[in-house]
Amino acid sequence: MDTVLAIETSSSRGSAALYSDGRMLDVREFASDRSHNSIIFEPLEAILRHAPPLDLIVTGTGPGSYSGVRVGISAAMGISLAKNVPLIGIPSLCALGEAYSLERYAVTGDARRGSWWYAEVVGGILTAPPMVDSLEETTRRTALWPGQLFTTDTASPPFCQALPVLPRADVLTARANGLTVESLAKLTAVSVEPLYLRAPFITVAKKGPHIAPSASTPG
Repeated sequence: MDTVLAIETSSSRGSAALYSDGRMLDVREFASDRSHNSIIFEPLEAILRHAPPLDLIVTGTGPGSYSGVRVGISAAMGISLAKNVPLIGIPSLCALGEAYSLERYAVTGDARRGSWWYAEVVGGILTAPPMVDSLEETTRRTALWPGQLFTTDTASPPFCQALPVLPRADVLTARANGLTVESLAKLTAVSVEPLYLRAPFITVAKKGPHIAPSASTPG
Protein backbone atom coordinates (compact mmCIF):
# COMPACT_ATOMS: atom_id res chain seq x y z
CA MET A 1 0.00 0.00 0.00
CA ASP A 2 1.54 3.33 -1.06
CA THR A 3 -0.32 6.09 0.85
CA VAL A 4 -2.75 5.40 3.69
CA LEU A 5 -4.74 7.88 5.77
CA ALA A 6 -5.93 6.48 9.12
CA ILE A 7 -8.49 7.93 11.53
CA GLU A 8 -9.02 6.64 15.07
CA THR A 9 -11.64 8.22 17.36
CA SER A 10 -12.93 5.42 19.56
CA SER A 11 -11.31 6.66 22.80
CA SER A 12 -10.87 9.95 24.64
CA ARG A 13 -7.67 10.54 22.67
CA GLY A 14 -8.24 10.61 18.93
CA SER A 15 -5.61 10.59 16.22
CA ALA A 16 -5.04 10.80 12.47
CA ALA A 17 -2.00 9.47 10.64
CA LEU A 18 -0.56 9.54 7.14
CA TYR A 19 1.66 6.69 5.96
CA SER A 20 3.40 6.68 2.58
CA ASP A 21 6.22 4.80 0.85
CA GLY A 22 7.17 2.78 3.90
CA ARG A 23 7.30 5.60 6.46
CA MET A 24 5.00 7.64 8.67
CA LEU A 25 4.69 11.15 7.25
CA ASP A 26 2.46 12.72 9.87
CA VAL A 27 0.63 11.83 13.09
CA ARG A 28 -1.76 14.22 14.87
CA GLU A 29 -3.51 13.64 18.20
CA PHE A 30 -6.52 15.50 19.55
CA ALA A 31 -9.19 15.37 22.22
CA SER A 32 -11.96 13.02 21.15
CA ASP A 33 -14.45 13.20 24.00
CA ARG A 34 -18.13 13.86 23.49
CA SER A 35 -17.82 17.66 23.48
CA HIS A 36 -14.76 17.96 21.26
CA ASN A 37 -15.40 15.69 18.29
CA SER A 38 -15.39 18.63 15.87
CA ILE A 39 -11.67 19.07 16.63
CA ILE A 40 -10.94 16.19 14.26
CA PHE A 41 -11.33 18.39 11.20
CA GLU A 42 -8.41 20.73 11.92
CA PRO A 43 -5.75 17.97 12.15
CA LEU A 44 -7.24 16.21 9.14
CA GLU A 45 -7.03 19.40 7.10
CA ALA A 46 -3.40 19.90 8.17
CA ILE A 47 -2.47 16.33 7.19
CA LEU A 48 -4.21 16.45 3.82
CA ARG A 49 -2.86 19.88 2.87
CA HIS A 50 0.49 18.46 1.72
CA ALA A 51 -0.39 14.78 1.39
CA PRO A 52 0.39 12.81 -1.77
CA PRO A 53 -2.58 11.18 -3.55
CA LEU A 54 -4.25 8.69 -1.21
CA ASP A 55 -4.53 5.01 -2.05
CA LEU A 56 -6.59 3.95 0.97
CA ILE A 57 -8.45 5.40 3.96
CA VAL A 58 -8.86 3.27 7.09
CA THR A 59 -10.90 4.14 10.15
CA GLY A 60 -11.24 2.43 13.52
CA THR A 61 -14.78 1.20 14.13
CA GLY A 62 -14.61 0.71 17.90
CA PRO A 63 -15.92 -0.43 20.24
CA GLY A 64 -15.64 2.75 22.25
CA SER A 65 -17.14 6.21 22.32
CA TYR A 66 -20.52 6.10 20.56
CA SER A 67 -20.30 9.63 19.16
CA GLY A 68 -16.52 9.51 18.64
CA VAL A 69 -16.62 6.43 16.42
CA ARG A 70 -19.49 7.84 14.38
CA VAL A 71 -17.69 11.15 13.81
CA GLY A 72 -14.50 9.36 12.73
CA ILE A 73 -16.39 7.16 10.29
CA SER A 74 -18.33 10.13 8.90
CA ALA A 75 -15.13 12.12 8.35
CA ALA A 76 -13.50 9.14 6.62
CA MET A 77 -16.53 8.62 4.38
CA GLY A 78 -16.54 12.30 3.41
CA ILE A 79 -12.87 12.24 2.38
CA SER A 80 -13.37 8.93 0.56
CA LEU A 81 -16.22 10.35 -1.50
CA ALA A 82 -14.52 13.67 -2.18
CA LYS A 83 -11.25 12.11 -3.31
CA ASN A 84 -12.66 8.87 -4.76
CA VAL A 85 -10.43 6.74 -2.52
CA PRO A 86 -11.30 3.25 -1.17
CA LEU A 87 -12.36 3.19 2.47
CA ILE A 88 -12.21 0.32 4.95
CA GLY A 89 -13.15 -0.05 8.59
CA ILE A 90 -11.17 -2.12 11.08
CA PRO A 91 -12.25 -2.78 14.70
CA SER A 92 -10.03 -0.53 16.81
CA LEU A 93 -9.05 -3.35 19.15
CA CYS A 94 -7.79 -5.45 16.20
CA ALA A 95 -4.81 -3.10 15.76
CA LEU A 96 -3.68 -3.03 19.40
CA GLY A 97 -1.27 -5.93 18.98
CA GLU A 98 0.60 -4.31 16.08
CA ALA A 99 2.63 -2.09 18.42
CA TYR A 100 3.72 -5.19 20.37
CA SER A 101 4.13 -7.60 17.44
CA LEU A 102 1.47 -9.87 18.93
CA GLU A 103 -0.64 -12.26 16.88
CA ARG A 104 -2.85 -13.40 19.80
CA TYR A 105 -4.23 -11.30 22.63
CA ALA A 106 -7.45 -10.54 24.48
CA VAL A 107 -9.08 -7.21 25.34
CA THR A 108 -11.46 -6.34 28.16
CA GLY A 109 -13.10 -3.22 29.47
CA ASP A 110 -15.97 -1.54 31.25
CA ALA A 111 -19.25 -1.89 29.35
CA ARG A 112 -21.13 0.30 31.86
CA ARG A 113 -24.43 -0.62 33.55
CA GLY A 114 -22.54 -2.97 35.87
CA SER A 115 -21.21 -5.15 33.04
CA TRP A 116 -17.88 -5.78 31.32
CA TRP A 117 -16.82 -6.79 27.83
CA TYR A 118 -14.25 -9.28 26.56
CA ALA A 119 -12.89 -10.16 23.12
CA GLU A 120 -10.10 -12.27 21.65
CA VAL A 121 -8.01 -11.30 18.61
CA VAL A 122 -6.00 -13.78 16.55
CA GLY A 123 -4.03 -12.68 13.50
CA GLY A 124 -5.60 -9.23 13.65
CA ILE A 125 -9.13 -10.65 13.46
CA LEU A 126 -11.83 -10.93 16.13
CA THR A 127 -12.58 -14.56 16.88
CA ALA A 128 -16.11 -13.50 17.83
CA PRO A 129 -17.97 -10.24 18.54
CA PRO A 130 -17.09 -8.69 21.94
CA MET A 131 -18.99 -10.45 24.72
CA VAL A 132 -20.78 -8.24 27.26
CA ASP A 133 -21.36 -10.09 30.51
CA SER A 134 -21.38 -9.90 34.28
CA LEU A 135 -18.36 -9.16 36.44
CA GLU A 136 -18.19 -12.81 37.50
CA GLU A 137 -18.29 -14.22 33.97
CA THR A 138 -15.78 -11.71 32.60
CA THR A 139 -13.48 -12.43 35.54
CA ARG A 140 -13.65 -16.13 34.66
CA ARG A 141 -12.87 -15.50 30.98
CA THR A 142 -9.88 -13.25 31.64
CA ALA A 143 -8.49 -15.73 34.20
CA LEU A 144 -8.57 -18.49 31.58
CA TRP A 145 -6.81 -16.44 28.90
CA PRO A 146 -3.15 -17.59 28.73
CA GLY A 147 -1.64 -14.67 26.80
CA GLN A 148 -1.41 -10.88 26.81
CA LEU A 149 -4.45 -9.03 28.06
CA PHE A 150 -5.17 -5.43 27.04
CA THR A 151 -7.80 -2.89 28.05
CA THR A 152 -8.80 0.25 26.17
CA ASP A 153 -9.83 1.86 29.46
CA THR A 154 -7.43 4.25 31.19
CA ALA A 155 -6.74 1.68 33.93
CA SER A 156 -6.91 -2.08 34.29
CA PRO A 157 -10.20 -3.56 35.54
CA PRO A 158 -10.07 -4.59 39.22
CA PHE A 159 -10.41 -8.31 38.44
CA CYS A 160 -7.34 -8.78 36.20
CA GLN A 161 -3.97 -7.40 35.14
CA ALA A 162 -4.70 -5.84 31.75
CA LEU A 163 -2.32 -3.42 30.06
CA PRO A 164 -4.07 -0.11 29.27
CA VAL A 165 -3.56 0.75 25.58
CA LEU A 166 -5.44 3.43 23.66
CA PRO A 167 -6.13 2.73 19.97
CA ARG A 168 -3.93 4.85 17.66
CA ALA A 169 -4.19 5.84 14.01
CA ASP A 170 -0.51 5.17 13.27
CA VAL A 171 -0.89 1.61 14.54
CA LEU A 172 -4.05 1.28 12.44
CA THR A 173 -2.02 1.98 9.28
CA ALA A 174 0.26 -0.93 10.18
CA ARG A 175 -2.74 -3.23 10.47
CA ALA A 176 -4.07 -2.02 7.11
CA ASN A 177 -0.71 -2.60 5.43
CA GLY A 178 -0.70 -6.17 6.75
CA LEU A 179 -3.92 -7.08 4.96
CA THR A 180 -3.84 -9.51 2.08
CA VAL A 181 -5.20 -8.46 -1.31
CA GLU A 182 -8.21 -10.73 -0.73
CA SER A 183 -8.95 -9.29 2.72
CA LEU A 184 -8.64 -5.74 1.42
CA ALA A 185 -11.04 -6.46 -1.43
CA LYS A 186 -13.62 -7.90 0.98
CA LEU A 187 -13.38 -4.90 3.32
CA THR A 188 -13.69 -2.32 0.55
CA ALA A 189 -16.80 -4.10 -0.72
CA VAL A 190 -18.79 -3.62 2.51
CA SER A 191 -20.09 -0.50 4.22
CA VAL A 192 -18.17 0.78 7.23
CA GLU A 193 -20.29 0.41 10.38
CA PRO A 194 -19.52 1.13 14.06
CA LEU A 195 -18.80 -1.89 16.25
CA TYR A 196 -21.21 -1.49 19.15
CA LEU A 197 -21.07 -3.44 22.39
CA ARG A 198 -24.84 -3.17 22.51
CA ALA A 199 -27.46 -2.29 19.95
CA PRO A 200 -27.81 1.51 19.67
CA PHE A 201 -30.47 2.91 21.95
CA ILE A 202 -32.87 4.92 19.82
CA THR A 203 -35.88 6.72 21.20
CA VAL A 204 -38.99 7.32 19.14
CA ALA A 205 -41.05 10.42 19.67
CA LYS A 206 -44.37 9.73 21.30
CA LYS A 207 -47.38 10.20 19.09
CA GLY A 208 -49.42 13.27 19.88
CA PRO A 209 -53.18 13.20 20.32
CA HIS A 210 -54.98 12.20 17.15
CA ILE A 211 -56.96 15.02 15.63
CA ALA A 212 -59.58 13.99 13.18
CA PRO A 213 -59.45 16.07 9.97
CA SER A 214 -62.28 18.56 9.61
CA ALA A 215 -63.96 19.44 6.38
CA SER A 216 -61.56 22.34 5.89
CA THR A 217 -58.45 20.29 6.75
CA PRO A 218 -56.61 18.70 3.78
CA GLY A 219 -56.28 14.90 3.91
